[in-house]
Amino acid sequence: MMVLLILSLILSLFSCSNEVIPTNREIYIVTVADDFYNYNGNGRKLENVVTDQAALSMQFQTFGDIHIRSYISQDGKRYTSSSPLYVPVDKNKNELERNDDENFKSFMYKPKIGEEESGWRIYDVMEYLGSLVLGEDDILIFSYSGHGEKPSGALMTNASETSTVWDSISPEDLLERISTLGGKKLVILDSCYSGIYIPSSPLSTSDVFSTEEKEDRWVGISYPKAMKDALLTKRDKYPYSDIWILSSTGRGQEASDSLDGGDGPFQLSYGAFTYYLLKALGYDTDRNEAVEGDSSLTVYSIYSYVRKHFPDYETQIQTPRVSNGGLDLALR
Repeated sequence: MMVLLILSLILSLFSCSNEVIPTNREIYIVTVADDFYNYNGNGRKLENVVTDQAALSMQFQTFGDIHIRSYISQDGKRYTSSSPLYVPVDKNKNELERNDDENFKSFMYKPKIGEEESGWRIYDVMEYLGSLVLGEDDILIFSYSGHGEKPSGALMTNASETSTVWDSISPEDLLERISTLGGKKLVILDSCYSGIYIPSSPLSTSDVFSTEEKEDRWVGISYPKAMKDALLTKRDKYPYSDIWILSSTGRGQEASDSLDGGDGPFQLSYGAFTYYLLKALGYDTDRNEAVEGDSSLTVYSIYSYVRKHFPDYETQIQTPRVSNGGLDLALR
């Protein structure tokens, strides 16, 4: 019993952030939404990825004065924007006056006057990331909604009617590029097989949780033993201590592009993982609008909320994961 108490204390130190958020911190947001419109005649179009990143972009903007760059691939057209404009639409792509209209189906990117298609590729995203120079206190949030390649988890982009090939970026290449930027980085992935980005560790609980483990949703009943194993077992050091990762799935799992049994009127309009991620961030999913918050927000508090509220049946399909890179990261 004493061992368990000690391990619980150690865990609380790992999972609680005492970080004081610097007043001069810069926040950089890079979002990628690719609906995989078509791939050589047989690509499966993802209906909600643009909606996912639209809502996340709007909620991130409540964090303060941010730098944002969005890459949108929608219905075969690709745009790059530093001030993305999204509008609510119904299933026929007719614009709606209100986000909470009962006919709401998704958000659509609305190009501003004079804005043209960019035809971006994943390499353009990587080039932009490489151009960023983050200070020690700065944060980069990279958020991706789209297909993940089986079984590698590589991010797949830019399939269209005129494309004969698709582009992809491997987990290794993405994390290596982001690791060179300085500052602190949060990677959010709503895609199939994204659990591959979470490094294996004695602290990694199983991809599919039992009913008993799910009662805790984050710290399962096997976690104290995992903490003991981590302390007593020599392991390779986690190479990306300044990168936090939230993935929508465990290793080998697929992500759901919509949620059949959520707790609100518009759950079918969002990816299953992103729906609960938005709620954890404070977004009003019932009215589909961003909400400013004044409470603290950390990576592990976000993950804990998602795991606590994620439906039991959906967890057996996909199990959201978080990296075990060290101490928590305060976002607000």
